[in-house]
Amino acid sequence: MRVEVFDDYQSIGHFLLGVSSVFIPQIFYFFLAYELIEFCLKKGKKREKARNFIGDLLEFFMGVGIVCLSLSIM
Repeated sequence: MRVEVFDDYQSIGHFLLGVSSVFIPQIFYFFLAYELIEFCLKKGKKREKARNFIGDLLEFFMGVGIVCLSLSIM
């Protein structure tokens, strides 16, 4: 399975939501719920594959990871 990361403009939004979720943890819950609902609805209609869902989560967690590493260095 080939997972594509940062493949569209929404990828920037996923990354920025990850960055902001470090400071506002509720964003994580909303993002995860939204992605799960979107994946379940689109998968039934054959419009989204698992690799797109995994890619979205990777983009989000890259934002979280970069901010956490930056804050721990400071």
